[in-house]
Amino acid sequence: MAFLPFTGSSGHLTDRHAPGGGGPARRGQGADSFAGAASEPATRPAGDARDAAPRPADDDPGIAPRPSGDILGVVPRPPGDGPGVVPRPGPVRRAAAELGTLAPGLGVAAAVVVLSTALSRAVPGTSAAVIAVACGVALTNLGGFHRSLRPGLRFAGRRLLRLAIVLLGLQIALPEVLALGWRALMVIAAATGGTFLATRWIGKRMGVSPRRSLLIATGVSVCGAAAVAAMHEVADSDDDDVASAVSVVVLYGSATIVVLPLLARFFGLTPHQFGVWAGASVHEVAQVAAIGATAGAGVLASAVVAKLARVVLLAPIVALTSATLRRGAAPRPPGAPGTGVPEGGGADTADTADMTDTGTSGTAGDKGTAGGVAEGGAGSTVAGAGRRPPVMPLFVAGFLTMVIARSTGLVPAEVTRALPEVTGVLLAAALFGLGTGVNLRELARGGRSLLLGGAATAVIGVISLLGVVIMG
Repeated sequence: MAFLPFTGSSGHLTDRHAPGGGGPARRGQGADSFAGAASEPATRPAGDARDAAPRPADDDPGIAPRPSGDILGVVPRPPGDGPGVVPRPGPVRRAAAELGTLAPGLGVAAAVVVLSTALSRAVPGTSAAVIAVACGVALTNLGGFHRSLRPGLRFAGRRLLRLAIVLLGLQIALPEVLALGWRALMVIAAATGGTFLATRWIGKRMGVSPRRSLLIATGVSVCGAAAVAAMHEVADSDDDDVASAVSVVVLYGSATIVVLPLLARFFGLTPHQFGVWAGASVHEVAQVAAIGATAGAGVLASAVVAKLARVVLLAPIVALTSATLRRGAAPRPPGAPGTGVPEGGGADTADTADMTDTGTSGTAGDKGTAGGVAEGGAGSTVAGAGRRPPVMPLFVAGFLTMVIARSTGLVPAEVTRALPEVTGVLLAAALFGLGTGVNLRELARGGRSLLLGGAATAVIGVISLLGVVIMG
């Protein structure tokens, strides 16, 4: 029921049911006095739950108010910019933007691949991949590199390289390799493994950096530029190291095209022995094919198969090296010199580095460039900067999978016949991208690398020759 205020005989208001008590109001107060008292703020007892903390002034650096709409972490558009939340671009739009970023570099790489392929066909014994590396080095060091090319060339030097190595496995059929016989396979394994270990040991004694000697050892003992590029993926090496190793492989591998046929006649080797020796010791597949073509069909068949047997060993060598690096060196923390990862920037992974404009520098103490040379080359595309390399890189597992697919007959013959051309194109584009990150001034100081390459070439030639002669 409602209670009405009681008016006494003197006209004063009383409220018997007020919250503060039931007694009458103070007498002697008129209506005006009551109204004035009501306009004053009532004081509550200390600690009253209804008391609110004073809000800071607009210029007070106190607690910043949460913007409206921030409950879900979404900041609305400014007033006048239309209702709703700023939408993220869809996958089609993101893909188009990424393709537009990659297009300049990939376009130049495609033009260089066409040129290098034409030159390799015109000059016997040369490789399109090697010519592409030379073009990349020339483009950067002669001042023709533009920053807009960098994302596309990074993509070529990383993604296309891995794809080329995976497809390389489709050129190898294990039955053909096993047909060489266990003696020839033992010679190939001994020459490859012995040269790899000996080159690393000699490089350490000569004062060559461990990563550069690792790349030279891989290129000489396995399959030239492709092996160098594959090991570069897990070795945390600079692009200058890659260029030095590829240069060594090209120089001494080209010399074997002239020297080996002369030595084969001097030692009186049979065509089969000469073919196995060439396949077990010459660096590049193109160089082996050039030797076989000049020596005859009998030499060519055994030489190419022996060379492909060495290519099979690329996967275990890279995987074992990756596992050794993973076990032997703890990952450097983000922000440490040479990691290329900003402090607190654990999200700066190798994949995102493909699309950034900042190169990944080499390890602390390396003298390579960080992101290219004077004009800014494609930069280092080192995988695993600031983190341990994987036990077995995915592209190595893909390479082995392709070897198995080819060996079991799952791949049609038409595909296998076309794949060498496709693989050569991808490898040339990838090595062109790597070549744009080379500093010739630093490379010119690497005279010991040339000596190491010569020593490694001599080691693999002697081991394989002794094996061929002893095994018969």
